[in-house]
Amino acid sequence: MKIIILGSGTSQGIPIIGCKCPVCTSSNPKDKRLRVSVYIETKTPAKDTPLKILIDTSPDFRQQMLVNNLNDIDAILYTHHHIDHIMGLDDIRQINQLHHKAVDVYGNEDTINHIKRAFSYIFDENTYKGGGIPNIDTNVITTGTFNVHGVDIVPIKYFHGPTVVFGYRIGGFAYMTDCSMIPEEEFTKLAGLDLLVIDALRYRPHPTHFSIDEAVAVTKRINPKQTYFTHMTHDLLHDEVNANLPENIQLAYDGLTISITNDVPQGGISTAA
Repeated sequence: MKIIILGSGTSQGIPIIGCKCPVCTSSNPKDKRLRVSVYIETKTPAKDTPLKILIDTSPDFRQQMLVNNLNDIDAILYTHHHIDHIMGLDDIRQINQLHHKAVDVYGNEDTINHIKRAFSYIFDENTYKGGGIPNIDTNVITTGTFNVHGVDIVPIKYFHGPTVVFGYRIGGFAYMTDCSMIPEEEFTKLAGLDLLVIDALRYRPHPTHFSIDEAVAVTKRINPKQTYFTHMTHDLLHDEVNANLPENIQLAYDGLTISITNDVPQGGISTAA
């Protein structure tokens, strides 16, 4: 499995317009954070080529695909309906046109209903299609395991303040952005992870996101082999924060590529910029 962190920032992105703080003016590329999203490639018995999965279509989706030299998506898993997680959906039409296929879209009922309202023109038979519209097949999921082209995907239900969010586990990898509370019964779905990517907004407490300390505590309970924090504000200087975190817990950054294999030492995980 290959995982690429396409974006690791909050809804405003980093740098923030007009901000002159140390993070927003940093020359370190790891302090530049597009809105959160992740790309996954994994082998599947149902396809000759790897299954290509995207989690969330951020407003920066087009830029993220170009920067990472990506041009294909088979399925999109939506965590929830907030704008910074869905607003890039229109650019899926380029995938449709290039590969002559629809893209499967998955989310809980509330998320799919919000997408249908926000992008009503996609579902309106009377829409003028001069520039093309996204060709997607929507699928409502619940908390049970579902299958995409032969790959089992386990939804993880948790809370982002009052909002229900679905994280996803695929094999030894789990992704959990926008998280402030994990119900007790969901922890069993997170046992034995190789890699966890989880929300950690900043050091100061926040009502709808884990702080760094809260994320560290939850990570230690889940006990994956490696963890990366995502959805980070401009409060966090990458190198400074990393220096104070445990070795197996680090900040993600845009473009971080992680491979999970059976033949790499230290848990089968390797990373590359």
